[in-house]
Formats: sequence, structure tokens, C-alpha cells
Amino acid sequence: MSGSRHYGGLSGADRIAERRRRFVAAGLDLMGTKGIPATTLRGVAERAGLAARYFAESFPSIEDLHIAVFDDIMAELEERGLAAIADTDGGPRARSRAALAVLTDIVLTDQRKGRVILIESASSPALGPRRLAEAQRFAGIVAGLSGSAAVPRPIDLQLAAQFVIGGVAETLTAVLVGGIAVDREHLIDMLNDLLFAALRGVRATAGAVRTG
Repeated sequence: MSGSRHYGGLSGADRIAERRRRFVAAGLDLMGTKGIPATTLRGVAERAGLAARYFAESFPSIEDLHIAVFDDIMAELEERGLAAIADTDGGPRARSRAALAVLTDIVLTDQRKGRVILIESASSPALGPRRLAEAQRFAGIVAGLSGSAAVPRPIDLQLAAQFVIGGVAETLTAVLVGGIAVDREHLIDMLNDLLFAALRGVRATAGAVRTG
């Protein structure tokens, strides 16, 4: 009975998980180099070296694979970002810089990942809601960095944080596609400075309203 369930030391569940991993890796490769329109079921199966019939084991549709690739990148970003923040001594600016350094490394070191989350997701009906949800979640984290006796209105903090997140994404996209050539450390420092400049502006406005 055991021989019917195990092949090469892997159980049926293990084999399905391994095929899923290969499909996701193939999806990342195609989405990050050819784009989402070229990331078809047949193309992914060929790139993964698997029969197309195995695809349905893990994904109801090709759009579900697109989402899985996007979610894997975001999970890596969150895991590495939180670890970098936890390892950082210092206040909000130091923690913010650590998180921005992780984001920069992920999207520029493996440019396939950068293209998926910064470029391809923007034009995908399947990934659009995911991209917006993640942007709003990270905007909430950015808003939490604001600390001051002058407390801004929540809506003002939300707007400023969303503005910052959009600016970071557009700046990294410009660097990713070669529109801007910049040293990594300078890029991260500048992004961090701009982030806190926006938050300072909101806090200053809150202070002026309070004392005006």
C-alpha cells in the first residue's frame, strides 16, 4: 500500500506541493520577463517542465497562479521587512530605512519580482485589488510612524501615507526600468527622507490648526 502512495521518497501530497512550487517559479519567470499576457497555462507548464494536466491540482485558473506569484513576493517582503525592523536599533527613521532597504533589494536584485509587483500588477484585473490592498496596508504602517504632540487627523495621515507609498513605488519603477541611475544607499536614504518629509508636513499642518 505504501508503495502506491510514495514515489522517489515523496508522498502524493509532497509531489503536488513540488509541482505547485515549480508552477509558481515558472509563473514568476514568465510574468517577470514576458509579462502577464504571455503567462498562459501552456507557457507555464512548458517552463515548469510539467504536463498541463497537473496545473488544476493547485490552481483553478491562470489568474490564480498570477495571484499566487504576487502573494509570494509580498510574503517575502513582509517576512524580510519585519526581520530587518526587529534587528534595527533606533527610532522610527532607522526602522523605516531598514524596511525600505529590504523593499529596494527585493525589487532591484531580482528584477522579475520588481516587475511583477510594480509594473505587471498595475494592469492586471486579477492583481489590481491585491496591489491596492497591499498599498493601503503599508500606508497604514507608514502612518504609524508619525509621532508628535500635534496629532494629525486620521484622514490626513492616511492621505499622506498613501502619497508616500505611491511615490516610493513610482521611484523604484523608474530605477527598475533604467529611467534613473542612482547608488543604492543614496536611493534608500532619499526615499526615507522624503517619507519623513511628508509626515512632518502633515504634523506641521496639525500643529498649525491646533494653535491657529
